[in-house]
Formats: sequence, C-alpha cells, structure tokens
Amino acid sequence: MTESINAARDLIDRYWEKLLELEPLLGTMVGDERYDDRLPDPSDAGRAARETLHRSALEELALLDRDLEDVDLRTTLDVLEAIASREIAALEHRVDRLQSVSHLWGPGGIIGELASMQRADTPERLDRYVTRLAHAPEFYEAVIGVTKDGLAAGVTAPRVVVERAVAQVERVLATPVEESPGLLPLPQDDAAGRERVIETLRDHFMPALSRYLDALREYLPSATETIGLHALPGGDEIYSAQILSWTTLPLEAQKVHDLGLEDLAKIQEERRLAAEQIGAADPKAAAALLDQRGNRARTKEELVALAESQVAKGWEASRTSFGRLPSENCTVKPVEEFREADMPFAFYQPPSADGSRKGIYYVNGGDLEGKPLHHLATTTYHEANPGHHFQIAIEQELGERPALRRFGGLMAGSAFAEGWGLYSERLADEMGLFENEGERLGMLDMQGMRAARLVVDTGIHAFEWTREQAIDLLEQAGVAHTDAVIETDRYIALPGQALAYKTGQFEIEQQRADATKRDGDAFSLSAFHDRLLALGSLPLSALRRELSRTQ
Repeated sequence: MTESINAARDLIDRYWEKLLELEPLLGTMVGDERYDDRLPDPSDAGRAARETLHRSALEELALLDRDLEDVDLRTTLDVLEAIASREIAALEHRVDRLQSVSHLWGPGGIIGELASMQRADTPERLDRYVTRLAHAPEFYEAVIGVTKDGLAAGVTAPRVVVERAVAQVERVLATPVEESPGLLPLPQDDAAGRERVIETLRDHFMPALSRYLDALREYLPSATETIGLHALPGGDEIYSAQILSWTTLPLEAQKVHDLGLEDLAKIQEERRLAAEQIGAADPKAAAALLDQRGNRARTKEELVALAESQVAKGWEASRTSFGRLPSENCTVKPVEEFREADMPFAFYQPPSADGSRKGIYYVNGGDLEGKPLHHLATTTYHEANPGHHFQIAIEQELGERPALRRFGGLMAGSAFAEGWGLYSERLADEMGLFENEGERLGMLDMQGMRAARLVVDTGIHAFEWTREQAIDLLEQAGVAHTDAVIETDRYIALPGQALAYKTGQFEIEQQRADATKRDGDAFSLSAFHDRLLALGSLPLSALRRELSRTQ
C-alpha cells in the first residue's frame, strides 16, 4: 500500500508541475509566479506538449491502485483523471479552432485577464510582466495559425461570436496605451515601470493584437450563419464531449433538454406565486411594478455599494449554516469598461494561494438600465457568500492537500462549483437573506434562467434552435433583454458550459435529501455543508461515491 501511495503522490506532483508550465495563466491565477513571464502556446508544438502530458498521465493512472484509504489522494486522482480526459477530448476535437476567435476568455481578452490577476509591484515581477507582454507577437501569430487551420478544415465559429470578438479587440486597440488595462498590475507611483510597460505595449503587444484583429476581419466572411455545433463536421460528437467536459456526466442532449423543460415549468409557477405577493398578475407585471418603485442603480458606484452590503450580510448570516467560513471575505469591484459589453452581470475571481490577492466579486455596471436591481441579491449570494467565495476559498485553504486538488478542481469540470452557486441562491432564501418579495422573485428569475439554459444550450447545439428562439425563452424565464442577448451569445461561444449549473444543483439537492433521510433527527445542515465543501470541486460521480462512504 505504501508503494501505491508513493506512486500516486509522485504522479500527482509531476502532473501539477507540468500543468503549471504548460498553462502559465493557471499559475498566475493561483499565485504561482514562476511562469509569469510566459503566455500560453497555441501552436502545433504547444498542443503536442499538452497531449503528451495528459495521455502519459492517463496511462500511468491506469496502472495505479486507486482504492486508497487517504481521501485526499483518492479524490486528487479523480480530479487528475477528469482534467486529463477533458483536455484530451478538447485536443482531439480541436476545440481550439473555435476558441481562437471567441469573445469569452479568448485571445482578444487576454490583456484583461492579466490586468485582473498579475502583479508588477517589485522589480522581479515587473521584469516577468514586461517579458510576458513582449511575447505577444509569437502568441498571436500562433493563434492566427489556428484560425487559418479552422478555415482550411471548414470548422468556423458563428458570425455573432466573431463579431463580438472583433468589437472587443477594437475597443482595446482604441484605448490610448497610457490608459490601457495593461497598466493595472503596476503601482500608480511607479513612473519608470509604467513607462517600460507602455513601451512594451506600444512596440510589441498592440501591434500583435492589431494583426490578430486583421485576421478576425479576414475570418468573418467565412463565419457560419448557423449558431450550433450540430452544423459543423462532427458537431454532434463535439457537443457530447463538451457536455461531459462541463457536467462531468455522460448525459444525452435530449434528456438534458427535457429536464430543463420540466424544471422550468415548476419554477414558472413559483414565479407566478411570487408575483401575486408583490401585487401583480404575473412575473412580467411584477417586474414592471418594481420598476415603478425604482429598480435600477443610477451609477456604478451605487451598484457596487449595494453589492458590498449584500456580501457583508451573506457573510454574517452564514455563521448559522456553516461551521467553517473562509479566512477572509471577498472584495467587490466593477467590471472594467473595456469588457463590460461581453461579460455577464457578475462573476467571481478566486484568491491567490498566498492570500496576497483576495477573492474578487466583479459586478457589471455597463448598461445599468438593462440590469434590474432585484436580480442583484441572488447573484451576490451565488457568486460571493455563501456561493463561490465560500466554495473556492475554503477549498484553497485546505493546505494539507496536493495543490492539484486545491486549485485544479475547476479544470475538471464546473458542475460542482456552479451547482453550489445555484444551490446557494436557494439556501439564501432559507437563510432569510432576501429583504423583500422582489428580491425573492429575482432569485426565482435566476433559477428559471438556469433551467432555461438546459433547454437553450441543447436547443442551440443539438436541435437547430435560432438565436431569436433562445433569447425569447430566456426572456420568458424572467431574464432582462440585455442579459438574454449576452447570455445567448455566451452559450453559442461556450457549448455545454451552461449545463453545469442545474446539473450540479440537482446533485447537491439530492445528496442533501439523502443525508436528511439517512441521519433523521441527527442531521446537521452546517455539518453537511462543511463536509460538502471539504470534498469540494470533484466530478459528480466521485462526489456521490465519497458522500456515500462513512467518514
């Protein structure tokens, strides 16, 4: 058994080290700065190196005894298997051909990712950052090669995605270099450092980004007028792989579609009853009534301040439903203007490993008229407390675990993480966090949106739905028009990602129901939450296995 344990630990450690080397932005995100002077390698050589890593890891894993007593080792091997299998599927299906022209976490937005994660507040960090920016020409040249490869293979992205990517890059290039988000990692008083970065942006990064924009414009006439994977060569197989990748379960598109319709019907009835409590005949009329009472932030500052108050309230209220809280609360920041148009209402960025960068809850202050405030509370409890901040920060703080287990869970598929966020919205209702029926209707609206996602995502990619059909169903579920458009384009650009939310929520709710039945009067909600979060971001099949074991 000792030999099996040592072999498992050795594989885990080597895999994580090589993963950080090949995915340098992952290292930046978790606070490992060793590769902060590098950009990803999208070239043929980069793909080959990643394939070698993941295939060899799976081959070694197949030889190991995985029935180990150590729960951390046992579950880390589950995470490793899920990551490697997911990455191999992406490589085999050449998902990079579509990602290379995407507006969501695609090449055009990399300056924003660096701005939100990297630090350049010491001479060493500044050197690494400048070197990373200076690598932009070879990075974008390789990306352009991938776009040409996709064109040659007849695998091209939908026009709406490429148009958003073009607009995104145009906004970045239109920003004066002296005001670039690329300066955010530097202290304001470092004049010499800022000049170095400005020079690097001007001489290396922006010209390379401009060439990428030219490539996108050349690509645009070949973009598909259809929006789903079903229209591409091998599209059904790609979509099946994406469903497994995001949900961690081998689900059929039709079953997912039907589950969404069933769940949405139940939530629509809940929304109708909530509307009656507000004094309206239906949810649409209730939203109109809320608007008459004042349901929009007047400024970004007002939106951020409201989010901050909700984050604080969620933190304090969670003491009764959790035995363990993260060591620190998260901070709230507005989404930067240059990426407001393409980003969702809100999202969460995890803290760094050393705690020097706190978890950040980003709220989007663009188009305030299109963002009803009664949707903010449930979004806050999903993204911050007791949602993603609790789930991710607590997992990262379990320092005795292998780093792959603490930081790699999201790479294994997001069903647990997003399921926890969605579960937290319902939990917030149990905890009495919603101040009025309007905020509670907002929670039901967001639950309805996630149920509608099951229908819309599968509709788009398996059943030939149009963009207009998708937007219409989301609006029927209570999503504001602006967000329905952004969300639909997100599902088009990230096939299968939207399925993770409800899939994970269904699993967590089922596990809670099973634990309640099994433990009877001895059931403790805080103990259940603590054990669930201690297990953390596992593939759902592994989560079921672990929760069924005696502690």
